[in-house]
Amino acid sequence: MPTDALVLAPAILAVVLFVSAVGKLRSPRASAEAFRDLRVPALLSGHGAVRGLPWAEIALAVALVLLGGRPGVLASVATLVLFTAYLWLVVRGLGFDVPVDCACFGEFAPGRITRGTVVRNAWLVALAVLAVVASTQGSSVATRLADGGAPWWWVAGAVAAAVTVRLVVGGSGPAAELDEQAALVEEEGEYLRVRTPALPVTLGDGSTTTLRRLSETRPQLLVYVSETCGSCREVIDAVPGWREQLPQLDVRILVRADPESSGLASTQEPLSVHDAEGLVYETFDLRTPGAVLLGADGLLAGGPVIGSLAVPEFVDDVRAELVEAVG
Repeated sequence: MPTDALVLAPAILAVVLFVSAVGKLRSPRASAEAFRDLRVPALLSGHGAVRGLPWAEIALAVALVLLGGRPGVLASVATLVLFTAYLWLVVRGLGFDVPVDCACFGEFAPGRITRGTVVRNAWLVALAVLAVVASTQGSSVATRLADGGAPWWWVAGAVAAAVTVRLVVGGSGPAAELDEQAALVEEEGEYLRVRTPALPVTLGDGSTTTLRRLSETRPQLLVYVSETCGSCREVIDAVPGWREQLPQLDVRILVRADPESSGLASTQEPLSVHDAEGLVYETFDLRTPGAVLLGADGLLAGGPVIGSLAVPEFVDDVRAELVEAVG
């Protein structure tokens, strides 16, 4: 393959790395939560690693374009290692018991890991291999671009660029929408309340009810968690304290499992809520950890919110509103 065609691989990867870095910098919370949910080894998931990753991606992007010779080879090999690690993480995450968000490109391409995510990352690894081959030919990308000469192979390169953009932007699949009855709409900054859906659920003692009936007499704060979700641990531990701080409502654990098969099942009031059929999960597009507030007036009162940082903030907001209402 002519060198002019090979130069497209590092050029495309440089753009991808830069977009990825900007997305992470604009949404550091999503990146931190993705590290937890993907169960990145502790050595690589510390605060410094999370904050430093986008800057490392920017450095690699610049190096891929400007460096030639041995430094260029090292930069391309480092890029291959990075994208191979990303591929390994998403393949492993696809096999987890609960859905996992990738946040591979920060706010630019949020979404759950799917087979499309794996295909996207495998494509990037293939481009990284071509970038390594291109780097062994001496000159940097910037030098070759400055030399001019664009044979028909550049057309093939343009197609590769289009495929990359499609996989990066759309690889995680379309974001799931909430059910029409439970859609939460923000219009001109105002939260519009809708009727609580009458979804069937099972309580910790084995009895059955619906979300609407459950909230007929008292507001219900449902905290959606999973035993296998690493980022849920702090949220689960915080629930007893939230019950003490919010006596005006019931704070209930919500899990996607039968009471008999869940270690989080509770037969003490307030009973745990079990969504074995996944109807609550699908209607609200919930992920772990998440939370939604059901009002005693039959309307949704807040949420859903998702994330190990967003859920405690949501609880703080609910507590502040209750204090203000009493005052």
